[in-house]
Amino acid sequence: MRNPFIYGESVVGEHFCDRDAEIRKLKMDILNCQKIFLISSRRMGKTSLIRTVISQISSKNVTPIFLDLEEFSSYREFLNAYLSLLVEKSTSKNKILKFIGQVVSGLRIDFKIDEVGRPMLSLGYAEPISAKVESRIFNLPEIIAKKQNKKLVIVFDEFQEILNLKRENIEGALRSHIQHQRNIAYIFAGSKKHLLNEMVNSQDKPFYRIGPVMYLQKIPETQFLEFIKEKFTGTGIKAKNEVFNKIINVSEHIPYYVQMLSHELWDFGITKRKLVEKDIEQVFSQLLHQYSQNFHLEWSRLILSKRQLLKAIALYGGKQVLSNKYLKRSNLGLPSSVRRTLLSLVKDAYLDRDEDEYFFPDILFREWIKSGVK
Repeated sequence: MRNPFIYGESVVGEHFCDRDAEIRKLKMDILNCQKIFLISSRRMGKTSLIRTVISQISSKNVTPIFLDLEEFSSYREFLNAYLSLLVEKSTSKNKILKFIGQVVSGLRIDFKIDEVGRPMLSLGYAEPISAKVESRIFNLPEIIAKKQNKKLVIVFDEFQEILNLKRENIEGALRSHIQHQRNIAYIFAGSKKHLLNEMVNSQDKPFYRIGPVMYLQKIPETQFLEFIKEKFTGTGIKAKNEVFNKIINVSEHIPYYVQMLSHELWDFGITKRKLVEKDIEQVFSQLLHQYSQNFHLEWSRLILSKRQLLKAIALYGGKQVLSNKYLKRSNLGLPSSVRRTLLSLVKDAYLDRDEDEYFFPDILFREWIKSGVK
């Protein structure tokens, strides 16, 4: 029998939990060709939400283009991948050269097929890429949509990473091309909330109020309870509601960790066909042990000031970290120094920030620190 809980990858269909309101809103915004910012902490299921919505509108003449910006180390790499996907999704393999000649004629483009049979296009230009070439690519989605009488939804996942591609004013360049595209929906999704909030909410930023902003919150306990209860009982594992509630609370209502803990508990309980509350503590301890070596390696790479601050936030929480009371209690040093350390830890994704509270995106790492790491 197959484990019904999946983690570590995006999920759709029966493996995706609830989010009915978010699905309806995102679906409507896509079909209305809005420019949407989707903001959440890591492991909240934003990619799964996007893929779920895209799967539900696949019959409505909407072509999806999905790019994860964490995959690119240069602006040219990003443009090459973007161009390749736009062409791949718009024509068949044996018509690619004809399509290029009709739609992007005049650009120097190298064309080949990769090892799995997918078209790979690359611009025959060195960086910096000229504004003229860039403009041809950014205008291409609207040209394709009009030519083929369809809509496109373009997803830029981890969109904040575009700031690292070393193209001056990339936000302004992109907005100037997409703001008048009426047949294209854009989803700018990301997990570094402070950067995305600044992009979309600061008046001096190009993406200021470009469209709807959706903040992905934790899933309510009642909805999660029904989801995991059905999967445990449907595969013959009995447990009281208190067990399911504890799974959700230990996982802090975060979809990734609910799925992870449930997955491991299913493996643990499938033989005896029963789970009790103490099993959760045992399996959670096993997970901490399983990841301990990785955490030790991460910890060894951190300088002392970062270790001290992470330990303080693990033990005392992340509210009012720069207050005199907190700094004195934690023996952290001067506020200016702690502020720089906080910014560095957020930049490197060890911490995230929600308004004035800092927190660990990885709750296993936090619990490992609390368990007594030196």
